[in-house]
Amino acid sequence: MNQQPADLSAPLPAEFSLALPSGEVIRHLLLGSPAAVRQTIHLLHNLRYVETSQWSPLIEIPERRLVLSADQGEMLSLLAKRL
Repeated sequence: MNQQPADLSAPLPAEFSLALPSGEVIRHLLLGSPAAVRQTIHLLHNLRYVETSQWSPLIEIPERRLVLSADQGEMLSLLAKRL
């Protein structure tokens, strides 16, 4: 089966263009090799989701330790995808 590349100039489907309540914040976390993180940042830019300049510089995780803290009532959803 021969698939054509997606048309990145087309508008997003309606289910992706729903507005969040004013002031709502979502935090994104990319965790992986530097190459995989950079590739994903550029993919999200190409999909017109976020500008590459809005991401922080890559941050090294010392001694394989990472602590996340959430505000009251926040939840977490995690997706692991093989590139």
